[in-house]
Amino acid sequence: MALRTTVHIAVTASIVTIVGFGAVAAGRISGAADASAANPAVRDAAAGTPVQLKTADGLTLGAHLYGGGDTGVILAHQYNGDQTGWTDFAIILAAHGYCALTFDFRGFPESGLIVHVPSSPVDLKAAYDFMRPRVKHLFVAGASMGADAALALASRYPVTGLILLSTPVEFGGLNVYDADAEVKAPMLFVETTDDPFVAGNSAVLYQHANATKSLKIYSGHEHGTEILRGPHGAELRNLMLQFIADRSH
Repeated sequence: MALRTTVHIAVTASIVTIVGFGAVAAGRISGAADASAANPAVRDAAAGTPVQLKTADGLTLGAHLYGGGDTGVILAHQYNGDQTGWTDFAIILAAHGYCALTFDFRGFPESGLIVHVPSSPVDLKAAYDFMRPRVKHLFVAGASMGADAALALASRYPVTGLILLSTPVEFGGLNVYDADAEVKAPMLFVETTDDPFVAGNSAVLYQHANATKSLKIYSGHEHGTEILRGPHGAELRNLMLQFIADRSH
């Protein structure tokens, strides 16, 4: 089944330049990766199991699989980041008995050279196809661009729940306003009050959504997975874990 054209899933060879979100930071390393430098056991945990995903249009995406069990969580990264932004939480999910998958969207470190934001739902569908046969319950947690991809995907394919951090209504040619209303799975929207990129967008999508939904707004300016590393990180991790646990029966 093809994703609907209203979410603008076109595959072209153009490079999308996004003003405001900036280029992917060079040399960015997650907290787990920092710890892994001195501890081989932590290094193995942080790497997970490397796997490859195949998109419908023939691209290969780099991904890492963590943990196991019959509940899976796909972790979709933001534009000003890559899959390592989710590594710490993937390790936590694995420790709680879940199967977690991180991956790089096209054009990010492990997935080629050309970024194309409108194709992010196509990339996420490759992760979905990889995980779907492996688990009974499947969640998608997305940050910013990854949250938009999650909404686009879940408007067409069944998921157990969505966790959506710092979700823009439109970003890089992908508009998810209509898709938001078509999602049937429970949704948890999360944002900070002073997010410099998308403040207020989550509230718009929350109000527009028809599915079971909740909205959590934290004080601060952190964007996407940065919230997990900020002053509200522990609270957000617990909120996300509870959201998954409540729906994994």
